Amino acid sequence: MRNFTKILVVTLLSIMFLSSSASADAFKGGRILTNAMLKHCPMILADLAGTHTKVEWADIVKEGKLEDAIHAFCPKTEIKPIPQKDMKDVLDFLQYYSKNGGALPSC
Repeated sequence: MRNFTKILVVTLLSIMFLSSSASADAFKGGRILTNAMLKHCPMILADLAGTHTKVEWADIVKEGKLEDAIHAFCPKTEIKPIPQKDMKDVLDFLQYYSKNGGALPSC
């Protein structure tokens, strides 16, 4: 019985850690987005994310219009291209702080 319990606990912990590392990271997406901006906008990036809903952000990123959405929010911002492999994290950040995301930015 003790061996079964140990195996069960180890299995559950392994699943928990492996599944969390495979998902997108909102905070990493925020860092990527900050580093992509050459001339920074005076507004907080979470304010940018709050301009659209989760579904709208998914459509914007899918259509490749992220740069246009950022320029609509802050016209003077210069943005370097974001690699496609990082777009999942950026989208997760934008959806996390979106209108219907439920998260509030910290100061």
